[in-house]
Amino acid sequence: MKSMKFVLGSVFAFLLFVLSLCAAGGTVYAEPFSRQRGQALRPGDCIGILASGSYTRDKDFQGSVELLKAQGYRVKLAPSARAMYEHFAGTDRKRAADINAFFQDEEVKAILCVRGGYGAARILDRLDYRMIARHPKPFIGFSDVTALHIALGERAGIATIHGPMLVSFTRPDFDSDYTRAQFFNGLRQTVPMGDIPMPEGRELETVMPGEAEGIIVGGNLTVLTSLVGTPYELNGKGALLLLEEIGEKPYRIDRMLNQLWQSGLLSRVNGILLGDFVGCESKDASPIEDFTLSQVLTHYARLSHKPVIRGVPAGHASNNLFLPLGVHAVMKGSEDGKASLVIDTAAFSGQVH
Repeated sequence: MKSMKFVLGSVFAFLLFVLSLCAAGGTVYAEPFSRQRGQALRPGDCIGILASGSYTRDKDFQGSVELLKAQGYRVKLAPSARAMYEHFAGTDRKRAADINAFFQDEEVKAILCVRGGYGAARILDRLDYRMIARHPKPFIGFSDVTALHIALGERAGIATIHGPMLVSFTRPDFDSDYTRAQFFNGLRQTVPMGDIPMPEGRELETVMPGEAEGIIVGGNLTVLTSLVGTPYELNGKGALLLLEEIGEKPYRIDRMLNQLWQSGLLSRVNGILLGDFVGCESKDASPIEDFTLSQVLTHYARLSHKPVIRGVPAGHASNNLFLPLGVHAVMKGSEDGKASLVIDTAAFSGQVH
């Protein structure tokens, strides 16, 4: 009986120690387990194209389809890729059916979303997560696709890719040599391991110093916030949280981060990775706009007491990293302002099928 009390007391003391590290913003370690991921692609493989939310027109993406073919891939278009139903690329039922069908289709080796927009969250309850878990493959997109990244990660246990979408390659504001190289290297899984590759002239910066590790989760701030209180809310415990946004003023960024703080997400994660916040600097001189984006981000970095780094090339800018979500990584932010993000080589290594 005494030995049992001793063991329980030791466990309790260890838990208190871990909690104290979290509160102090020091090094925090999570279980280094990555989610299931698909195989690397090779020339001749088939990429499935679908729309999970808003519709687009053929002319908006036909050039990108030709680009994929020129790289040696075959392309299969789902009905949703060309569909139009009010604001959406087909009904909720049809868009969800296309996702289920492509995961089950053995010919399709990767799934690329046409665009974001709005609508992915509407189909989360129509996906066959058990089936999807048996057929892991790269599922690629960003922005509104964040809802699917979260659901596929937490419900099906698969790794997905936060990266460019089909229309990215036909829009100058979303396309660059860096983005294209990242995308095609990523499909072949030849992305350099270790420190994430950065665009020329750009470096990661420390907002809150410290070191943390865990799987990378997250994406668009607005979408993450919209899922709070739903069955698909991001748990994020022990993870590294990626955040990016476009076109939201600092006070709106503050409101959303405050909701993530009050919901407990910023406390549950081990660290925070800040991507691009495009068009989020205030140009309004009204009293409500007196604080800057940097002030808002720094406030919640300090409030969370977690390591926070800024400058990850992910989001609505022209340089968009092919970033695996659900894969173990280590982040470091030093007192001198230098920072790094290292994707676990063992976790993301694999052979071409």
